[in-house]
Order: sequence, then structure tokens, then C-alpha cells
Amino acid sequence: MTGHDLEVLIPSRGRPLSVERVVRSYALTCRADTKIRFAFDQDDPKLADSIAAAQGHSYMTGPRDTLTGWTNKLAARHAGHAPALGSFGDDHMPVTDGWDEQLLESLPAGGGYCYPNDQRRDDIPEAVVISSAIVKALGWMSPPFVTHWFQDNVWRDLGAGAGCLVYRADVIVRHLHPNVLGKPGDQTNHDAAQRYDSDLAAYQRWRLRAMPRDLGAVRGVRAAALGHL
Repeated sequence: MTGHDLEVLIPSRGRPLSVERVVRSYALTCRADTKIRFAFDQDDPKLADSIAAAQGHSYMTGPRDTLTGWTNKLAARHAGHAPALGSFGDDHMPVTDGWDEQLLESLPAGGGYCYPNDQRRDDIPEAVVISSAIVKALGWMSPPFVTHWFQDNVWRDLGAGAGCLVYRADVIVRHLHPNVLGKPGDQTNHDAAQRYDSDLAAYQRWRLRAMPRDLGAVRGVRAAALGHL
């Protein structure tokens, strides 16, 4: 594997100011060789503004897709470029200096999941860093059976189930979600809300039917890696 330390994947729609904030906060706080990879819908009315706000950082565009769909397209493109991938929202703002180094250093030996304190929830990783080997073994980074919701529950279930989930309460990456800020959501939030019930049902089916298979894949990655240490 060649390239960088961490590839952070950030789909965004209709939020050029958030894209600009991401670029600015990463420039101030990243200490590892971390690359930002954006994805934008071609039909986004604010596409040109978001591309400009990316300030030369890598991005891809295509037909409108979901949060998980774009994350997996980005992961397929960049998983071979770094030992770890990050899934962060355009509404996540790193605060801790060197947050990227600290999350990478905390990834379990053999591979796993590590997430920061987003000052919103500590029971699930709403932002996460995952070993690329696990993404490759599963064939996805974000669970493709959901569109937006419950991907963080899946990451929690797999990481905890395989004994490779680390929470760094001292590493702050603020989740500037509307319900944290006390503000109304935008159109992107409203569109996602329409898919909550179907994503919940899909998540529950996964736990019943496919979670053991995916846990086996994660455990297999760790067993193979630890066997070579």
C-alpha cells in the first residue's frame, strides 16, 4: 500500500459553506498525511459553489446518490491509497490538534474502528476511522443496505462484536448537527429524514440475517494480520 496515512471521505450536497469550513478546520488541525475526498451530486444547485469551496481538494461528481452510496464510491477509489479511511460528514469540525494522528494511533493492532468525541453521542461512531483492510474484506465502507441512517450502528456492532472498537473521548471532532445547534435542518436533512423508517428496517434485517457473516469478515482480517505480527 502506498500513498497517504488517512483518506477522509466526505459526501456533501447543497452546503458550500460547510465544505469551506471542512477545508479550513482540516488545514488547522491535521498533523498526519491526511487527504480530503469530497463527492457532489451533479444535480446539486450549489455544485459550482461547493467545488470552489473545496479549494483544489480531490472530488468526484456523478448522478445523485445517497450518503452511503457516495461513501462507498469514494472508498472503492481510495481504499488502496492509505491504511485507513475516515467517514466524516460535512458537518463534522475537527477541534483537537492532531486529531487524525491520534485516531490512527488508536486503531487496534490487526485492524479495527476508532471514533472521536463528537460532543453529540458517544455510543455510536457518527464519524469513524476504519482500517482499509476491513473495508476491502467487507466490500464496502458504509453498509450498502441503508441510505443514510444506522451506518454508525453497523460500525459499532462490527467493531464491538470483533473486539476492535476504540472510542477516544479526548479527541474532539464536533458534530454540528442542527439538533445540536438548535437550528432547523436544511433540504439535505429533510430529504434524509424521509428514509429513516426504511433504513431502520434494513438495519434490523441485517442484524438478524447478515451480521454474523460480516463479523466473520472483520475477525478474519484481524486474525490474518495478528498472525503476522
